Amino acid sequence: MGVKATPPQAAPNLALSLRIQSLTGISLALLALLAGPVAAYSTLAGCLVVYLPGLLFTALAARRLGGDSAAFLRTVALAEVIKLALMGVLCAVVFVFVKPLAAGFFFIGMIGVLIASWFGLGMAFRNT
Repeated sequence: MGVKATPPQAAPNLALSLRIQSLTGISLALLALLAGPVAAYSTLAGCLVVYLPGLLFTALAARRLGGDSAAFLRTVALAEVIKLALMGVLCAVVFVFVKPLAAGFFFIGMIGVLIASWFGLGMAFRNT
């Protein structure tokens, strides 16, 4: 009962979604730089709080893509719990240790990358 390889078409699709999230995060941070350096790094922190757990989720879920359905669902459920817990921990770390923090820009970064992930997945799998 080994881990099956990711189907060839799935890996580029997931990579496209991650690329869209990365570009969105960088773009938001650069735009926030117009409001000042605190706004820029607060936005970048918000982007990373969503992006890094999403990247971990993708890495865990992609390993089981195309294999046994039950194993895939177990892996995805566990990966989602880990992702949400890691997001909570990262939010707490940012709010405790990053001073000064522009909270509004932090949440703009979080929401922007979250929306980009939905958009990226929609684009990545529109033809499959």
